[in-house]
Amino acid sequence: MEPALIAVIGAVVGILLTNGLKLWLDARARAERVRDIQTALRAEIRSHRHAFELLGSEAEWRAAVSEMAASELIPFTPQKPPPFVFDAIVGEIHILPGAVVDPVVLYYGQYATVRATIDDLRDPQVKELDPLRRANMFNDYFVVSAYALQLANEAIEAINLSLARNEVQ
Repeated sequence: MEPALIAVIGAVVGILLTNGLKLWLDARARAERVRDIQTALRAEIRSHRHAFELLGSEAEWRAAVSEMAASELIPFTPQKPPPFVFDAIVGEIHILPGAVVDPVVLYYGQYATVRATIDDLRDPQVKELDPLRRANMFNDYFVVSAYALQLANEAIEAINLSLARNEVQ
């Protein structure tokens, strides 16, 4: 065989191997990034879920709302922190599996609704409202929070399933 042909074949094989290795390393780095993002989102959502669970049961909410409607009681409603993990990765959300994106985005949309509801409840004008109207606003807060808790559980489950599938591969 001619030395020039051997050199060309060697160069082609070298290029193919280099490109193949680069693709493999890129895929591995992407998989690691996807795992890292899912793990961080799960941690943030679990933290939020814990706070929602502290609100108590629906029976407890109903009792508190009834007490508010019958009195001048205005409970303190602590602010919720912004979702710093979600905010940091929202531009990369497309790299997550579709089965994770949907429940995560639904959850964070509801979390934004809870935060907006809290902002409304903390408005100084709320003190001027009729006690029944105020109580209805707090009832709305409990309802949107209960739905956020449900969506948090669904998002965490989707992330857990996705992470479990990746561990097997």
